[in-house]
Amino acid sequence: MTTTTPTATTPPSFAPPRGRGPRGLAWLVLRQHRAAVWTFAVALLVLLSALGTLYVAITDYVADHGLADVCTAGWSCAPDGTLGAFSDELADPVHYIGLVVGYLPVLFGVFVAGPLIARELQSGTYKLAWTQSVSPLRWLAVKLAVPATAVLAGFSLLSAAYTAVWREQPLAALPGQWWWRSFDMIGVVPVAHALLALALGTVAGLLLQRTVPAMGAALFAYLVIAGLLESLRDGLVGPVTELSAEMPGLIRGSDDWVTGRGMIGQGGGRMPEPDCGIGVNPADCLAQHHARGWYVDYHPASHLWPMQWAEAGASLALAALLAGVAVRLVRHRWP
Repeated sequence: MTTTTPTATTPPSFAPPRGRGPRGLAWLVLRQHRAAVWTFAVALLVLLSALGTLYVAITDYVADHGLADVCTAGWSCAPDGTLGAFSDELADPVHYIGLVVGYLPVLFGVFVAGPLIARELQSGTYKLAWTQSVSPLRWLAVKLAVPATAVLAGFSLLSAAYTAVWREQPLAALPGQWWWRSFDMIGVVPVAHALLALALGTVAGLLLQRTVPAMGAALFAYLVIAGLLESLRDGLVGPVTELSAEMPGLIRGSDDWVTGRGMIGQGGGRMPEPDCGIGVNPADCLAQHHARGWYVDYHPASHLWPMQWAEAGASLALAALLAGVAVRLVRHRWP
């Protein structure tokens, strides 16, 4: 008669196959979300390839037609429809790719950050990590660190590539590409917005613990906060104010973002955009409203990068605050 000795069942390990690359819990996070990782990597490669092609085409077109030297006065700077052809063939594709860059943070927050935590809490797979000497806080830290690293690397590369292409265009003659209309697509803002979306999705997942509700909550919260940041954008850096006896135009120059204009009263108060009627002489309009001059508030192109860093800083501060909220939620629910 033979007997068998029962063997203890060893729980699954976090160790990846031998070789280079992430190990431990980081490897497990990448493996769990490999579909999202591959989708993000392929999308990034496609966008970078398209931007590289556009960069070469734009620099060649601008050099061949002399647009870099003459395009400083709008559409009239390039005769014979040269600029119109440039807009249709090259500027429009750049703008559409820019829209993708601008919307990628919210897509990342909804389809990656939202399910990142909620899916594990809903399915209960987080218990596997916690039974292998991984504390809840360490689990959360890795869950945040892995996508945050991907955001910093991927979005920084994509934003830098798009900004380089955007700057090669004769921007003075392309109204749709003015810097204040492309603000969410260039510079450091897309990167900061993506990190903010990651933090929002994490908090939504911890609070709701259901994938679909967390995705919806992350989308709603991001749209609200992004709208708030956009509404406050023109006040991140103090605008330049110019006073004049003549009625100022809505557009001072091709690189100036006009944020307000109106009259200066006799006591120094402002009357934004007064109704003077059609065809009324500016001097008669001043007398009609008992004013002594006109003002216009605007941001010159030199304000672009200070405003970019100011909004990115506000977004990162809010993301850090949300990360602190996530830590407190984990400590409170799973001490």
